Amino acid sequence: MAETATIAILGGALIDGSGADPLDNTAILISGQRVEQVAPKDQVRLPRDCQVLDVAGQTVMPGMMDVHVHLNLGEQDLAIPSVGLAFGLADPWPLRGIKAFAYARRALEAGFTTLRDVGDMGHVAVSVRNAINSGIVEGPRVISSGQFLTTTGGHVDLMPLWLRRTDEVSNVADGVDGVVRAVRRQWKMKADWVKFYATGGLMDPEDKQEFSDEEMRALVHEAHSKNMPVCAHCMYAKGTLAALRAGIDSVEHGTDLTEEVVDLMIERGAFLVPTLTAPDVIVTKGLEFGMPHWYIERMKPHLESQIKSFKLALLKGVKIATGTDAGFNAVLHGTSATELAYLVRRGMTPMEAIVAATSTSAALLRKQDQLGTIEPGKLADIIVVDGNPLADIEVLQDKSKITLVMKEGAVCVNRMGRP
Repeated sequence: MAETATIAILGGALIDGSGADPLDNTAILISGQRVEQVAPKDQVRLPRDCQVLDVAGQTVMPGMMDVHVHLNLGEQDLAIPSVGLAFGLADPWPLRGIKAFAYARRALEAGFTTLRDVGDMGHVAVSVRNAINSGIVEGPRVISSGQFLTTTGGHVDLMPLWLRRTDEVSNVADGVDGVVRAVRRQWKMKADWVKFYATGGLMDPEDKQEFSDEEMRALVHEAHSKNMPVCAHCMYAKGTLAALRAGIDSVEHGTDLTEEVVDLMIERGAFLVPTLTAPDVIVTKGLEFGMPHWYIERMKPHLESQIKSFKLALLKGVKIATGTDAGFNAVLHGTSATELAYLVRRGMTPMEAIVAATSTSAALLRKQDQLGTIEPGKLADIIVVDGNPLADIEVLQDKSKITLVMKEGAVCVNRMGRP
């Protein structure tokens, strides 16, 4: 589309991301990168040189966010015979970078204008972010958490053994000095966040806490001193409590939340990114992806625990953002809208799920003053949906129904079939 001074999106039903009731027949004026005006269509005077996008009968929303993706991991790129899992870890780094950008672009095509990568390898996601930000390629906004931080023998310390690689894959850190050095390495490489493993994962013993309490406190303190928020992989209660006491900003997965854990999350203002998609897809579609039967069976009690934990967090009022674990196992890039459907299936209303994917995720990323809602002064990250997601949240999973994707006022995807 040719660029003009102002773009007007006219006639759609507006879901602004705040949780307010939708507004029918609206006008949204966009000047440059930002929203200039939001009002009923009949109350707006259009500038003479305005480019008009008629979206009557469709729904206008903020660009959605997936705040738990792995751009370095790709479905079916590498089968690990002993486990039957598929990752994209065997390719040379240049190819990995190309794939990571392609995966990010899939998300943008599906209406997700912001991604948070929570486990980089070789700092590929940082490079993808930089390429997008500098205008070399067009993609979603990428927030990078740098390399995984794990302990010797920890959950992600297995990856280098599988792949004959060393600290390119994960950053192994032991002791206070070690974790401080690991955080500073992420800072040196310009990561936006820090991600560490507070607990083990599916294949690890229950309640295995990876880092000691002292190590966690040092890690979080060092990251925060450099204005980097911290997210932690949390699958068991003991390590989750320790990580919260250390001051983490978001709990990833949260498959073993107790009353004590949830109360502490609320007290500390920590967010939950439940990644409901990942375990459900493994249980329901794992065999299609070649996962062994025993692995799927082992996931089933974790799925049940996750559902119970999510419902507890929702009941208590924990701040919940959307993340899918895209790239891990059978969670395909470009399918992030499945998470909203799972949020609704597990107890949210469709509006609450949309808020989780927009304004709450923006708040988690500390970008609520720029993103997450459609209102004057904010960046124009906007999508148009041919359907009503409040009536059918699954319409967001149909890419053909995402008829327009705009990021910072620029039209990135246009499936409207007209100028």
